Amino acid sequence: MLESVLLIIITLIAYFVKGITGFGNTLIVNSLFNLLKENRFTTPIDLLLGIPTNSYMAWRERRHISLKIVIPLSCVVIIGAIPGILMLKVGGERILKSFLGLVLIGIAVEMMIKKPDNNSEKKQSSYIIWIVGLFSGVLMGLYGIGALLAAYINRTTINRSEYRANLCFIFLIENLFRLIGYCYFGLINTQMMPFAFLLLPAAIVGLFIGIKADKKISDKMVKNLVIILLIISGATLIGINRFGL
Repeated sequence: MLESVLLIIITLIAYFVKGITGFGNTLIVNSLFNLLKENRFTTPIDLLLGIPTNSYMAWRERRHISLKIVIPLSCVVIIGAIPGILMLKVGGERILKSFLGLVLIGIAVEMMIKKPDNNSEKKQSSYIIWIVGLFSGVLMGLYGIGALLAAYINRTTINRSEYRANLCFIFLIENLFRLIGYCYFGLINTQMMPFAFLLLPAAIVGLFIGIKADKKISDKMVKNLVIILLIISGATLIGINRFGL
């Protein structure tokens, strides 16, 4: 019972952050769910929650979707997701969690050192698209984490509406592909559905509260909280799974 309550609270917070930033839900879910559950449970559950929430946000900002951004990135991300799904299927649980800890800390460092880009004429080079897309696909296939993709799109879009529209649309395309892959490899099963239905209301409520609070909460405050959470969670996962702390 206590575990279910904790999972609901974590889901609410995670999708509150998504409502504000367009991403971040998977970072929080993976960070905290993995302290209670196996990664092979956490990632599929967050996928089931991500499909309806990304659908809504992509539809809400549909006028700002740029095909020049979403088409090439979606294709490359899907290619990268294939080895990520296979790694989730065969990887050892302790190794997966330890690697996730390193990924979370790395993303936190990237968020700390990233400088704002005020250049309104943002261009995409093909090799950067391949590097970011493939690595993002692997991380999304393995953990569902799209923070690297979010950081890149933030540099190629002009305003928050365009940023959310393109990001959530790519997330949705990748989510649907990953759903097929997870079902094919048996990573999603009927035992997970009750948990998904239990957590879905919390995800929806958190998302709408985040959208409403968007104009009242500064990006800097949310960014700093996410950075702190990532570092603490990443260090905890590494300590528990590699050093037995």
